[in-house]
Amino acid sequence: MRIAIVTDVHGNLSALEAVLADLREVQPDLVVQGGDLALGPCPAEVVDLVRELGWPGVLGNADAVLAGEDAIPERMRRLVSEPAARARELLGSERVAWVTGQPLVWRGDGIAVVHATPGDCWTIVPHDAPDDRLRETYGPLGVPIAVYGHIHRGYVRRLDGLTVVNAGSVSQSLDGDPRASYAIIEDSRVELRRVAYDTEPGPR
Repeated sequence: MRIAIVTDVHGNLSALEAVLADLREVQPDLVVQGGDLALGPCPAEVVDLVRELGWPGVLGNADAVLAGEDAIPERMRRLVSEPAARARELLGSERVAWVTGQPLVWRGDGIAVVHATPGDCWTIVPHDAPDDRLRETYGPLGVPIAVYGHIHRGYVRRLDGLTVVNAGSVSQSLDGDPRASYAIIEDSRVELRRVAYDTEPGPR
């Protein structure tokens, strides 16, 4: 089974549409969204498109903050409160309920997907974390392949009995390559795909 993990769209419709065009070429059997869908320039359009496509997925930290001011950690409120309020207004209550109702973990076909870590969509596990930390964090998921997003920096780390994958970010990549990133997993093979898109599209 070929599974795509598409994460950290951040309301970027242009980037998502570019990834969708690439997915039509790759033809995965299933696409899973890894969280942080809506906080960005085109939240309603992105959410509607993902719902129309029927992708299962998980809750990201930038999704969780849409639940209201109390859902935003105090240390983040100065940065996040205003864009979260704007996104809530653009999304409307029904879309917000759908986004914030996503689970923290998705499991299927020997793969588990989380946004950051199991049970927590905020914790940062960097791309250069020690092997022991990766085992301690993602080993308890009990699957051969654990996938996360959140850090906007894709990588694949193969450990004994566990492969940890960061799918990168559809929007706002932080690895020096502005292209969208997503992961394709088939059996034990992992590919991180990069897709160019208009990085200055603005809202429509």
